[in-house]
Amino acid sequence: MSKFLQVYYHALFGALGGLLGWWIVGSIATQTWNIWAAAAVVGTGLGLCIGGMIAATDSTMIKRVPKRALYDGAIGALAGAIAGLLGFLLAQGAFLVLTGGFVGRALSWMLLGLLIGVSDFAVHRQLHRARYAAIGGLAGGLAGGLIYEALTQLFLAQSGTVQVILGGLGLVIVGACIGGLMPLARQVLSQAELRVISGEQTGLVREVTDITSIGRYDGNDLYLPDAGVSWRHATVRCTDRGFELVVLPDAEQAAEIGAYDIIPGGTRMLYHGDQIRIGAAVVEFVGR
Repeated sequence: MSKFLQVYYHALFGALGGLLGWWIVGSIATQTWNIWAAAAVVGTGLGLCIGGMIAATDSTMIKRVPKRALYDGAIGALAGAIAGLLGFLLAQGAFLVLTGGFVGRALSWMLLGLLIGVSDFAVHRQLHRARYAAIGGLAGGLAGGLIYEALTQLFLAQSGTVQVILGGLGLVIVGACIGGLMPLARQVLSQAELRVISGEQTGLVREVTDITSIGRYDGNDLYLPDAGVSWRHATVRCTDRGFELVVLPDAEQAAEIGAYDIIPGGTRMLYHGDQIRIGAAVVEFVGR
């Protein structure tokens, strides 16, 4: 799957998360609650829905493994709920300090996006990846929040029904911006990527951040369900010298780079344009 489609699907799933959050949170009458309790419930609900949907995107649309999608979605939802809770409580404090206004409201969405990005660490356990996701989430929360608040101000004098519809539309926009800009930031900021040029996942592009795992297990970063690929076959990692391929000791067969065979337990430095054959799949390493 191309990088563009990955951004598109993450934006789509983020939008669906925003819509689901609007429906769930909107069914709870928080208008009469204490402001801190209301902020906690709204933030938790939105973070749970948006974070869970974004986390499930890869496994649903790229790996196409329902069980993995449910697992990743559950982890993302839990981490997103915590992120939303903290984000909205912090934003509520900032909102009071700033005495409300456009900036105070937009800050809420920025913090939500930032912390949903940080919560990516709970799903993928990669520090640099989570840092890039946090940058994208922050930008997405800012962009979506500004659009949301602009719509709110534009139709401020309209009826309650219009406000409810605008609330749903606004959360769809916020979710789409957060979901789309998280992978976009990773694509822009990562220093290398792997492109599948032959095999069942032909066309798929994966960024290399910390350590990118490769194998037939659907929990790998680069999932290759091809013949001859081991459950956990290899990793690509960043070192002081550059990027290197490590064929794991438990791999069932060697990987090939040109005329070189890297046996299980072996390593080899990677250079821009190297083509790695793993089982029936061929992956190109692209350095920046």
